[in-house]
Amino acid sequence: MTDWDATCKRCGLCCFEKSVDLKGRFVTTRIPCRHLDIISRECRVYDKRLEVGEGCVKLTAELVAKVDWLPECCAYRTALS
Repeated sequence: MTDWDATCKRCGLCCFEKSVDLKGRFVTTRIPCRHLDIISRECRVYDKRLEVGEGCVKLTAELVAKVDWLPECCAYRTALS
């Protein structure tokens, strides 16, 4: 795990499916990724997530600064503030 990965506070919100509402805003659904342990909020396949996680995205500082689907409370987003 890198220092950047250690920024994560394990809320798990990025691991829930998103949809877009009628106003074009991203909305987090109640449907978690099948690899998310909903009790611990940790990925069961973290080390292999980019190979086996359907739609899993490697979050970098550059990407986090651009995306609008991460919640405002995301530790990655607040780390950049």
